[in-house]
Amino acid sequence: MRLLVSVQCLALLALLAFGVSHGAQARQDLKLAGLQAPTLVNEVTVRWLGLRLYKAALFTESGERFSWSEPMALQLTYLRDFSEPKLTKGTLDELQRIEGNRSDHTALMAKLSKCFTDVQAGDRFVAASPRPDTLSMWLNGRKTCTVSEPNIRKRFLGIWLSDQARSASLSRSLRGQ
Repeated sequence: MRLLVSVQCLALLALLAFGVSHGAQARQDLKLAGLQAPTLVNEVTVRWLGLRLYKAALFTESGERFSWSEPMALQLTYLRDFSEPKLTKGTLDELQRIEGNRSDHTALMAKLSKCFTDVQAGDRFVAASPRPDTLSMWLNGRKTCTVSEPNIRKRFLGIWLSDQARSASLSRSLRGQ
C-alpha cells in the first residue's frame, strides 16, 4: 500500500512538473515570437459537435486590453490530431467565409501554407503579431514561418478574434469581453 501511494505521488509530481515546464515553454515561445511581457487575456476550448478540438489562448503585451492596433499572440493547443492539408484548407475556408472571395487569397495562402504542418494532440501553435503587417508562427517552440502582408494580423487572427469568427461568443470571451 505504501509503495502504491509513493508511486501515485511521484506520478502526480511528474504531471505537475510537466505542467510547469510546459507553461514555461509556452511563455518562452511567446517571447521568441516578439512579446516581451506576454499576459494571458483569456483561454477557451473550441468544440465541434461536442468534440474538443483545441484550446485557444490570447496573450497581449503587459496585459493590454485587446485592440487590433496592439501586439498580440494566439496560442492553439491541439486536443486532437490534424493534418497540414486540413489546417490549410480550414484557414482558406474561414478567410473566404469572413472576407468573401478575394483575388489575393491564392497568394496569401501560398505564404501561410508554409507555416502549417501536421499536428498531434498536445502540440502548441503560436501565431504572434508584434506589428499589424507581420505574423510569426511557432510550433512547439520551433519557428515555422514569418509572413509579411498588409493587415495580416487582423486577417489571420480574425478567424478566431473577430466579430465574424465562427463562434462570436467564444471570440468575445477570448478577447476578454
